[in-house]
Amino acid sequence: MTTYVYPQPEWPDASAELYDEGFEKKLAALSGKFGFQIGAEPDWGIEEEVYLSMILEAGKLVEFKSCSKDYAHDTSDYIMGATPQAWKRILTKKDKFVGAFMGGRVKLEKGDTVGALALGPHANTLVDVITQVELTFPDDLSPKALETFKADFTKSRSERGI
Repeated sequence: MTTYVYPQPEWPDASAELYDEGFEKKLAALSGKFGFQIGAEPDWGIEEEVYLSMILEAGKLVEFKSCSKDYAHDTSDYIMGATPQAWKRILTKKDKFVGAFMGGRVKLEKGDTVGALALGPHANTLVDVITQVELTFPDDLSPKALETFKADFTKSRSERGI
């Protein structure tokens, strides 16, 4: 199994490919255009904010990809943002999305709070969707592997125009 370093753009692509009918059934009540902002963290090789776009229509995954800030703001009804460390805690299930949101560790960048809370009942399933692939995090890499990730991450983002 390929291991992806969070938040390299290939990670959402691989997660979207693994989305199946089981997730579609679990998320059948969820529709929306969601954006996720990952704050800059130079120590992790994230020199500027990273954005992800997720579009669901009655549980059908229309899109899950890395994108530009402009794209996220133009297409998303809701954008939730946090530090890479806060997202890591959620993705490794050491923190719950709703608790992080209510505790201010995840902030609403766009949209209304009531609408954003519609994600709440589905948050655990969404975390499962995006962690089907093996993830590692920049702070868990050796210094040499981190330098390689930083270079690859910058190149990949540049090639995709994000």
